[in-house]
Amino acid sequence: MIKSFLNKNNIEAHFDESMKKHTTFKVGGNAVCIAVPDTIEKAAALIKFVNENKINHYFLGNGSNVIFNDDGFDGVIIKTSALNKIDIKDNVVVAGAGVLMTSLAKRAQENSLSGLEFCYGIPGNVGGGIYMNAGAYGGEISNCLVCVDYIDENGNLGTISKNDCDFSYRHSRFMKEKWLIVSATFEMEPKDSAEMLAFMEDIMQRRKDKQPLDKPSAGSSFKRPVGYFAAALIDECGLKGLTVGGAQVSEKHAGFIVNIGDATCQDIVDLADKVRQIVFEKKGVVLEKEMIIV
Repeated sequence: MIKSFLNKNNIEAHFDESMKKHTTFKVGGNAVCIAVPDTIEKAAALIKFVNENKINHYFLGNGSNVIFNDDGFDGVIIKTSALNKIDIKDNVVVAGAGVLMTSLAKRAQENSLSGLEFCYGIPGNVGGGIYMNAGAYGGEISNCLVCVDYIDENGNLGTISKNDCDFSYRHSRFMKEKWLIVSATFEMEPKDSAEMLAFMEDIMQRRKDKQPLDKPSAGSSFKRPVGYFAAALIDECGLKGLTVGGAQVSEKHAGFIVNIGDATCQDIVDLADKVRQIVFEKKGVVLEKEMIIV
């Protein structure tokens, strides 16, 4: 049924596809289907179809903050990577959900528009960034956001203003709604392009110096507890290098769990739980996972 619908609507699809190919952690079993609509209209038709036919589905961006179960996903993954257009007019930037945040930051810099420099080097895309209100180096993606276009569960296109998105630290309204983010509008400030580029290159160098970018991961594994830094707590507990199967607390940055060789989803979950337990026992602080486990 899903295969004929996808063919009829000319939507790119991959069947019995390993989720290792679609997540930065390189783990997970096979999905029944991964669909990659390249227009908002195709995405809307697909969402309406899967909901009307009660087909299990999941929205996926760049897969940089999510890991899939080793048993795979029994349903349709709707991936936004092909919704990747950027339009710039004056100081307003409209970016598709599939645009990589690094690409968005670079395009804005090339047009002397400031506000998203901190995104440079973040491996996620715009949709995922808004979903979790991604941030780094003192900035959050919601800071210069104006509004978000989305598709609801009935396949209808809607727009929601920044003020109605319920943004907070690593949180947005989209976490509780069954909506697919398809694009976002940003209002940015004019700034010297060379000055912006120097700052962005400095950020990228700091990432390379401090983070284990040479190994598969989902970025920071834990949210920042109020009044603390997760990486510092983990480091103080002597957990750098702690390993379960193919998953390891990075020896370079304690806030990262990395795949050191054919890790499974269960390895990662078990290691994260072990870290949480030890940090709570030694420091009395409860760490909350930042990565999403499907």
